[in-house]
Amino acid sequence: MLLLLIILRLLPLDEQTLAGETYFTGVYQGKVLFIQNPYDPTASQFCIKELYINGRKKSFNPRVSAISVDFDKVDLYAPVTIKIIHKDSCDPIILNPDAIFFHSTFNFKEIILTDSSLSWKAVGDKPGAQYVVERYEGGIWDEVMTLEAKGVYAGTDYEYTPNLEEGANKYRIKYIFPDSKYLYSRELDYHFYPEPVTFYPKSTNHMLKFSRNTSFKIYDPEDKMVLEGVGTQVDVRRLWKGEYIIYFDGKDPGSFIKE
Repeated sequence: MLLLLIILRLLPLDEQTLAGETYFTGVYQGKVLFIQNPYDPTASQFCIKELYINGRKKSFNPRVSAISVDFDKVDLYAPVTIKIIHKDSCDPIILNPDAIFFHSTFNFKEIILTDSSLSWKAVGDKPGAQYVVERYEGGIWDEVMTLEAKGVYAGTDYEYTPNLEEGANKYRIKYIFPDSKYLYSRELDYHFYPEPVTFYPKSTNHMLKFSRNTSFKIYDPEDKMVLEGVGTQVDVRRLWKGEYIIYFDGKDPGSFIKE
């Protein structure tokens, strides 16, 4: 079995110390983590000064020999990074490392989010497993797509076309094992400020083509919506002849003539 921990990709538990900073990475499994906070009697000081969980500063009692970390606001089976700021002369120690150890042969190898795709590679796929793409919106994670795992143990690629909104976007991937256990990827942030959509031709009896992937809505002369969708083009053959207004991403209106 491989020890599975996910930050950028799933890696073995790693500790690295750089001038008073120590990092631990792992997977939150619903357990409280305990970190030893050594006391220096010569300086009358404890070791740990600051504590960060996934980049967020964590409040704690700095004058205790063992600090408990409860991972509030972290979802079960989500990756965690623990950053500890401490004195150079001491080393904080995790007392119960099994709290963030995760043993599995499954591994997210690479995850990339762009303005046109969310792609990932994985090894250890099992037949009967599933991937769920989740989007963070309004303070909650919503499932936006589910697909069956290909079941190729040696590794395979997956891709999803996200419908990005202007501004901040956040996604993650949930891998559901055949026994219903699950594991999250790291969270991916993307700030999307697209160029206005252009389209052609302005007069057609068949297809309108767009300059990029976009959501669109088409309205007739009576301001009634007659077509909507997401894509890089739309077939307008079903429309009656006449002039129409098309909106992209809820804005950037343009007009065209259906011949």
